Amino acid sequence: MPKKVKPTAYVLINCDLDHKDEVMMNIGQLPGIIELADLNAAYDILVKLRVAVEELKEIVKGHLRKMLHIRNTLVLVAIEPRGSYMEEE
Repeated sequence: MPKKVKPTAYVLINCDLDHKDEVMMNIGQLPGIIELADLNAAYDILVKLRVAVEELKEIVKGHLRKMLHIRNTLVLVAIEPRGSYMEEE
């Protein structure tokens, strides 16, 4: 059986700011979460996750978009990652 591809996906989220901590806590319970960041930009939350494509659809459509206090989402999938870069210490 072929191995399932697990791409890295980034989800940008706008939420009700009065409930941001609650939303972040709920998102943190979902499978495949690698990183969760509080943003001060056009979007409120950044979620980085790595799951199979089928799971990504379920997480976004079945969980995130139905979660209380989430107003909208934007999903970005890394097709061909070019590497990881670290800051110099």
